[in-house]
Amino acid sequence: MSGPRVFVCDDEALIRMWLEEHLREQGYTPRVFADGTSLLRAVESEPVDLVLLDLRLPDGSGTDFLESIKERVPTVPVIMISAYGEVETAVAAVRAGAHHFLEKPIELAELFLLIEQALESSRLSSEVDRYREGFRWQFSDVSFVGRSASCRKVAGLIARVAASGQSPNVLIRGESGTGKDVVARAIHAEGPRREFPFLRLDCTAIPEHLVESELFGHARGAFTDAKEFKPGLVELADHGTLFLDEIGDMPVGAQAKLLGFLETRTFRQVGGIRDITVDVHVIAATNRDLEAATEAGDFRRDLFFRINVLPIELLPLQKRPEDIAPLAAHFINVLSRELRGPPRRLTPEAIEVLERAEWPGNAREIRNVLERVLLLEDSETITGAHLRSHLRDEASEHLQYVLPAGGVYLDDVEKNMIRQAMERTGGNKTAAARLLGLCRDTLRYRLEKHGIE
Repeated sequence: MSGPRVFVCDDEALIRMWLEEHLREQGYTPRVFADGTSLLRAVESEPVDLVLLDLRLPDGSGTDFLESIKERVPTVPVIMISAYGEVETAVAAVRAGAHHFLEKPIELAELFLLIEQALESSRLSSEVDRYREGFRWQFSDVSFVGRSASCRKVAGLIARVAASGQSPNVLIRGESGTGKDVVARAIHAEGPRREFPFLRLDCTAIPEHLVESELFGHARGAFTDAKEFKPGLVELADHGTLFLDEIGDMPVGAQAKLLGFLETRTFRQVGGIRDITVDVHVIAATNRDLEAATEAGDFRRDLFFRINVLPIELLPLQKRPEDIAPLAAHFINVLSRELRGPPRRLTPEAIEVLERAEWPGNAREIRNVLERVLLLEDSETITGAHLRSHLRDEASEHLQYVLPAGGVYLDDVEKNMIRQAMERTGGNKTAAARLLGLCRDTLRYRLEKHGIE
């Protein structure tokens, strides 16, 4: 792995060659320039960690170029070099933003000491800036990242629930990929139940006739395939937390039994003959409009009121774009460790590309794109070009329909899109409905209408 990038600008060729050689020997990655104009172009287009800048250059004053560098990259440290060591000149350079002023002839030991000090100072300054720009709340081993007002509000609610020592039913609402599971885990990790299990049930992934069994367990012989006794997640999560993900897709029959359990904390297994009492903190999450679902009869109104004791809403990234850069930086750090690769960083252009992009998949989509970039790109820095390429790949994965020559009927378009959604989700009607932006009953009607199995 190459070392910090150091730009050297001096009008004397021998000085440039000498500095380039010794910097490379010390593990740095040097690049040399004979004039300030070339240096400035490179600073604008390439990542740089430190600049060694001569005071007198053929195309202008080093102090003027120093000011231009600081306008473009305020955080990069600049060490001024000159054979004309005057106190006034040194003071002017420092006032203009130079980290230090060094006289020729250059002592290598002093130079490398100054470089290390400047790089360390820059690193610490970047850390401070990063925490000013984006907050990272650490709940035990769970990170919740963002700097928007809505993120601060959610973090405050998590901390308040933990500090209270109580276990109110929590309903987390938000689009897919906004981090509902992260919030649920953070509530568990900070609360009094942290030493006990955290179990999750994805209500969209379990066939309707098995949801009740997954939740409450079943006795042997309770139904055809029940060859052995099986405890349910409610029982296994005793004293801990049960997270019901996408509860809006839970079948109505299971909703009734869940409501009874939430009111009494007592349940009976499928085919069981005795009541079991447990102490479980229930956290639910959904991306559906539950109020509309209750009006349509798809979700029990009494269950909605029971689970909605403490509502937490996660806004989509489109409504909090200031969280995109902190999230991206967090994912890069996490993914670099997971992939056992070198640390990477985003260029300012890359951050701009991220912030301008639409993220229908929210934080999960950002993570997927960055993971693909880290796997397929070898560069130490992630540029806008890297991201644009992989964003195109991501966009191409969405459902699409190509109009054939000679015209097309609208029913054909609808039928094709539904087929794509069913194939993409492996026949899961709930997931396909979500992909199409439909409710499950509407999708079921259209499947029958088009004769799609």
